[in-house]
Amino acid sequence: MTIFRTTKMAFKSILHNKMRSILTMLGIIIGVWSVITLVSVIQGVQRQTMEAYSRMGSNIINAYWGTYGSGEKDITDDFFDECASLKKYILGVTSTNSSNITAKYKSKTLSRSRVYMASDTFDICMGTNLASGRSIGYADIKNKVKVCVLGSYPAKEFFGLENPIGKQIRLGGVYYTVIGVYESQYNNSEWSTDNIIAVPRTCQRSLGVSNGNNGDFNIKCKDKESLDMAMFLLNTWLTQHLPQNNSYHSVYSNQQWQEQEQEALDMFTLVVAGIAGISLLVGGIGIMNIMLVSVAERTREIGIRLSIGAKRKDIITQFLIEASVISACGGVIGIVLGAVTSAMLSSAFFQAVYLPSVFIIILAFAFSVALGVFFGFYPANKASKMQPVDALRNN
Repeated sequence: MTIFRTTKMAFKSILHNKMRSILTMLGIIIGVWSVITLVSVIQGVQRQTMEAYSRMGSNIINAYWGTYGSGEKDITDDFFDECASLKKYILGVTSTNSSNITAKYKSKTLSRSRVYMASDTFDICMGTNLASGRSIGYADIKNKVKVCVLGSYPAKEFFGLENPIGKQIRLGGVYYTVIGVYESQYNNSEWSTDNIIAVPRTCQRSLGVSNGNNGDFNIKCKDKESLDMAMFLLNTWLTQHLPQNNSYHSVYSNQQWQEQEQEALDMFTLVVAGIAGISLLVGGIGIMNIMLVSVAERTREIGIRLSIGAKRKDIITQFLIEASVISACGGVIGIVLGAVTSAMLSSAFFQAVYLPSVFIIILAFAFSVALGVFFGFYPANKASKMQPVDALRNN
């Protein structure tokens, strides 16, 4: 019997017992569905994270420091001066310290906007682009000018289609003049960096914000070689200027952070896929069980085939193909459901449609077929070992 005819018989058997076949496939369907969905969502998180790093740009250094106890010390201004002295390697530096400060314009109020204490190189270091107006300049910082640049979200909420440049908003009760608006990076999402307001870092006290005894900075370097040298020099400087026993600090690149994030997400993906894969094993056991039932029901058919010259490998092939067809059909249904669910969830969570990768689809399908072969082998082997006389006598 050819493979084609055996496969055709397998489909006839599935259609003849529709309800039983669907219930048998259910474990495979749920397993593939959950694996495809969970892995796709995690991959969506990875894409969003990498896109965020990409928007920020390459060759970025993140540095933070803190002091405590008797060693409390504010070295923020000194740190900016040190970065300015390293202009051979560094294009800009800005503090990433921010605070939730209530912003008001006329009768409108926003309480969730993040107000950043920005330097004159904030745009370069944070990867933001202006949609209109200008950025915070050195003169604004030096003279503590009460100006601000709005993210696209507060600009939309406060002004709509009105031109915000030159208008005044209140931050913590203090009036700030709008001098610019940033381009949207996240579809004007309230929970993203579209919902920011940048003010000169020297205006922080008027907002009731203090550096205190810690700092957090983004430093933009000229290139990869400059990044390595700047990391070394800044780490050395912090070590020398912070109290040895009452401080902490770290200097690392966003490439290192990306690698760590990628490793963590990859590990999480494996764990989640492993947990979801348990249902696939349950589905495989269901296939073995139903194939044993099928062997018992078709003892006479097996006996007749053996008596007219069918070989053991023919019987094994027949039942393995039937098991594989059942699991493959379950895998295809699970992949379709997983793709639809992934698209719906990614659209809801990320405002973008993320479908499972071709590699994941092929792997899920291949694994479902492999399960059918693995769990179908024992029933197939049992059927092939029947003696024709005993098989015919039992029916």
